[in-house]
Amino acid sequence: MEVLCTRPALNPVLPREQVNIAEWAMTWQKKGMLDQIMDPNLVGKVNPASLKKFGETAEKCLAEYGVDRPSMGDVLWNLEYALQLEETSSALMEPEDNSTNHIPGIQLTPLEPFDNSVSMIDGGHSGTDDDAEDAATSAVFSQLVNPRGR
Repeated sequence: MEVLCTRPALNPVLPREQVNIAEWAMTWQKKGMLDQIMDPNLVGKVNPASLKKFGETAEKCLAEYGVDRPSMGDVLWNLEYALQLEETSSALMEPEDNSTNHIPGIQLTPLEPFDNSVSMIDGGHSGTDDDAEDAATSAVFSQLVNPRGR
Protein backbone atom coordinates (compact mmCIF):
# COMPACT_ATOMS: atom_id res chain seq x y z
CA MET A 1 0.00 0.00 0.00
CA GLU A 2 2.94 2.29 0.66
CA VAL A 3 4.05 1.97 -2.96
CA LEU A 4 0.55 2.13 -4.42
CA CYS A 5 -0.31 5.27 -2.47
CA THR A 6 3.26 6.69 -2.32
CA ARG A 7 3.14 7.44 1.37
CA PRO A 8 4.61 5.98 4.54
CA ALA A 9 2.87 3.29 6.59
CA LEU A 10 2.25 5.75 9.41
CA ASN A 11 1.85 9.49 9.01
CA PRO A 12 0.74 11.25 12.22
CA VAL A 13 0.15 14.60 10.51
CA LEU A 14 -2.76 13.22 8.45
CA PRO A 15 -6.36 13.12 9.69
CA ARG A 16 -6.93 10.38 12.28
CA GLU A 17 -8.56 7.87 9.87
CA GLN A 18 -5.62 8.19 7.45
CA VAL A 19 -2.71 7.89 9.92
CA ASN A 20 -2.32 4.11 9.47
CA ILE A 21 -2.19 3.35 5.75
CA ALA A 22 -3.13 -0.32 6.23
CA GLU A 23 -6.36 0.50 8.03
CA TRP A 24 -7.18 3.41 5.74
CA ALA A 25 -6.49 1.43 2.55
CA MET A 26 -8.59 -1.50 3.77
CA THR A 27 -11.55 0.85 4.24
CA TRP A 28 -11.29 1.74 0.56
CA GLN A 29 -10.51 -1.86 -0.48
CA LYS A 30 -13.70 -3.12 1.19
CA LYS A 31 -15.67 -0.51 -0.79
CA GLY A 32 -13.97 -1.74 -3.98
CA MET A 33 -12.51 1.73 -4.49
CA LEU A 34 -8.78 1.28 -3.92
CA ASP A 35 -8.16 3.31 -7.07
CA GLN A 36 -9.44 6.39 -5.20
CA ILE A 37 -6.39 6.52 -2.92
CA MET A 38 -3.63 5.43 -5.27
CA ASP A 39 -0.90 7.78 -6.45
CA PRO A 40 -2.37 10.20 -9.02
CA ASN A 41 0.48 9.28 -11.40
CA LEU A 42 -0.86 5.69 -11.47
CA VAL A 43 -4.54 6.50 -11.95
CA GLY A 44 -5.76 5.13 -15.27
CA LYS A 45 -2.50 3.26 -15.89
CA VAL A 46 -3.16 0.17 -13.78
CA ASN A 47 -5.28 -2.72 -15.02
CA PRO A 48 -8.40 -2.85 -12.80
CA ALA A 49 -8.19 -6.66 -12.54
CA SER A 50 -4.56 -6.41 -11.41
CA LEU A 51 -5.43 -3.75 -8.84
CA LYS A 52 -8.32 -5.86 -7.57
CA LYS A 53 -6.07 -8.93 -7.11
CA PHE A 54 -3.44 -6.76 -5.42
CA GLY A 55 -6.03 -5.32 -3.03
CA GLU A 56 -7.49 -8.74 -2.23
CA THR A 57 -4.01 -10.05 -1.47
CA ALA A 58 -3.22 -7.12 0.82
CA GLU A 59 -6.56 -7.56 2.57
CA LYS A 60 -5.83 -11.24 3.25
CA CYS A 61 -2.39 -10.32 4.63
CA LEU A 62 -4.02 -7.91 7.06
CA ALA A 63 -6.49 -10.43 8.47
CA GLU A 64 -6.87 -9.98 12.23
CA TYR A 65 -5.77 -13.52 13.12
CA GLY A 66 -2.54 -15.02 11.83
CA VAL A 67 -4.24 -18.31 11.02
CA ASP A 68 -6.41 -16.44 8.50
CA ARG A 69 -3.44 -14.85 6.74
CA PRO A 70 -1.89 -16.46 3.64
CA SER A 71 1.53 -18.07 3.63
CA MET A 72 4.36 -16.14 1.97
CA GLY A 73 4.18 -18.65 -0.87
CA ASP A 74 0.52 -17.78 -1.40
CA VAL A 75 1.30 -14.07 -1.23
CA LEU A 76 4.03 -14.49 -3.83
CA TRP A 77 1.72 -16.51 -6.07
CA ASN A 78 -1.05 -13.88 -5.86
CA LEU A 79 1.30 -10.97 -6.49
CA GLU A 80 2.82 -12.78 -9.47
CA TYR A 81 -0.71 -13.28 -10.80
CA ALA A 82 -1.50 -9.57 -10.32
CA LEU A 83 1.73 -8.75 -12.18
CA GLN A 84 0.77 -11.09 -15.03
CA LEU A 85 -2.60 -9.35 -15.30
CA GLU A 86 -0.83 -6.01 -15.46
CA GLU A 87 1.75 -7.14 -18.01
CA THR A 88 -0.93 -8.69 -20.20
CA SER A 89 -2.89 -5.45 -20.29
CA SER A 90 0.29 -3.43 -20.91
CA ALA A 91 1.21 -5.65 -23.84
CA LEU A 92 -2.17 -4.95 -25.42
CA MET A 93 -1.76 -1.18 -25.21
CA GLU A 94 -0.05 1.05 -27.73
CA PRO A 95 3.69 1.59 -27.16
CA GLU A 96 2.97 5.23 -26.23
CA ASP A 97 1.47 4.08 -22.92
CA ASN A 98 4.81 4.84 -21.19
CA SER A 99 4.80 1.43 -19.54
CA THR A 100 8.06 0.08 -18.22
CA ASN A 101 7.58 -2.90 -20.53
CA HIS A 102 8.39 -0.81 -23.58
CA ILE A 103 11.58 1.16 -24.07
CA PRO A 104 11.67 3.01 -27.41
CA GLY A 105 14.59 2.03 -29.59
CA ILE A 106 15.07 -1.43 -28.12
CA GLN A 107 13.90 -4.19 -30.42
CA LEU A 108 12.30 -7.10 -28.59
CA THR A 109 13.26 -10.53 -29.87
CA PRO A 110 10.85 -13.45 -29.62
CA LEU A 111 11.68 -16.16 -27.10
CA GLU A 112 12.69 -19.61 -28.25
CA PRO A 113 10.00 -22.27 -27.71
CA PHE A 114 10.45 -24.16 -24.45
CA ASP A 115 11.21 -27.88 -24.80
CA ASN A 116 9.04 -29.39 -22.09
CA SER A 117 10.23 -32.92 -22.83
CA VAL A 118 13.39 -32.27 -20.80
CA SER A 119 13.11 -32.63 -17.05
CA MET A 120 14.61 -29.75 -15.12
CA ILE A 121 15.28 -32.06 -12.21
CA ASP A 122 17.56 -34.68 -13.76
CA GLY A 123 18.35 -32.99 -17.08
CA GLY A 124 17.31 -36.01 -19.11
CA HIS A 125 14.22 -37.12 -20.95
CA SER A 126 11.48 -38.71 -18.94
CA GLY A 127 8.94 -41.27 -20.02
CA THR A 128 6.22 -38.87 -21.18
CA ASP A 129 5.92 -35.18 -21.92
CA ASP A 130 3.36 -34.90 -19.10
CA ASP A 131 5.82 -36.39 -16.59
CA ALA A 132 8.53 -33.97 -17.69
CA GLU A 133 6.17 -31.02 -17.52
CA ASP A 134 5.06 -31.98 -14.01
CA ALA A 135 8.66 -32.39 -12.87
CA ALA A 136 9.72 -29.08 -14.42
CA THR A 137 6.76 -27.26 -12.93
CA SER A 138 7.40 -28.82 -9.55
CA ALA A 139 11.06 -27.76 -9.62
CA VAL A 140 10.21 -24.18 -10.60
CA PHE A 141 7.42 -23.68 -8.09
CA SER A 142 9.34 -25.32 -5.27
CA GLN A 143 11.94 -22.60 -5.81
CA LEU A 144 9.24 -19.94 -5.61
CA VAL A 145 8.07 -21.30 -2.28
CA ASN A 146 11.51 -22.27 -1.00
CA PRO A 147 14.56 -20.61 -2.67
CA ARG A 148 16.64 -23.73 -1.98
CA GLY A 149 14.25 -25.77 -4.13
CA ARG A 150 13.39 -28.29 -1.41
